[in-house]
Amino acid sequence: MVHVLAFITAKPGKREELLQLVRANLAAVRAEQGCIDYGPVIDVDGFGGSQAPIGDDTFVFVEKWESADALKLHFTQPHMLDYREKSKDLIANRAVHILSSAG
Repeated sequence: MVHVLAFITAKPGKREELLQLVRANLAAVRAEQGCIDYGPVIDVDGFGGSQAPIGDDTFVFVEKWESADALKLHFTQPHMLDYREKSKDLIANRAVHILSSAG
């Protein structure tokens, strides 16, 4: 299994607009062969010093894929190419971490 944590920082004030594009793409991604879990998450308020907030302009994709090949195929899907084109002017920074189990 391959795990992905993709930290996406929108340009100031553009996170909700970017998340609208993400939400419109969720069903297509979740239907891909090899997708186990895929979704955006944001900070939960109220945890004080127990939390290192990601910030108001950032969200994280939390993903699980059956294999590296399934993830590689995901990057080439037409709906992902369309999402990248539509979102490119809304994104300030992207950091994608592709991980495997250490346990």
